[in-house]
Amino acid sequence: MRLVQRLPQRWRALASEVSKFASIGAVNTVINLVIFNLLLQIGPLKANMVATTVATTCSYFMNRHWTYRHLPKSSLRREYGLFFFFNVIGLVIESAILFVARYGMHFSEHTDVVAFNIAKFSGLALGTAFRFWAYRRFVFGAHKAPPEEEPEKVPESDPPVSADTNR
Repeated sequence: MRLVQRLPQRWRALASEVSKFASIGAVNTVINLVIFNLLLQIGPLKANMVATTVATTCSYFMNRHWTYRHLPKSSLRREYGLFFFFNVIGLVIESAILFVARYGMHFSEHTDVVAFNIAKFSGLALGTAFRFWAYRRFVFGAHKAPPEEEPEKVPESDPPVSADTNR
């Protein structure tokens, strides 16, 4: 904890966001993997799509109300729309890895469950790095007010001397 306290304020805030994001990510990774494994028999890509959609919705509300609660909020529709859009990109990253495992390496969802879970976790890791950047930059941080600059101080001077003086 002492190390974090020695960091500049900006880095401490980022460390706090990263730790909250990671906690939420851990919870949603479990949700995602449980649903994925329950539905794996319908096919890895379909199971991934359903699992990611459920985990995305949980993640949105957790991040909005905990990780990024200190940032100004825009409309729920706008935020969730962007959030979902960036999760679709994350889903594409995950699905690309599962696609390679299924069709490039010819793994079977019936016999290679461990291999699919490794592929799924690899895709989650890459997708998560992308999501953190996108959420912070475009979804929750898009309306963050820029830091206020101090107004330029005018040096004080002596009051002007008037030519008309009364004695």
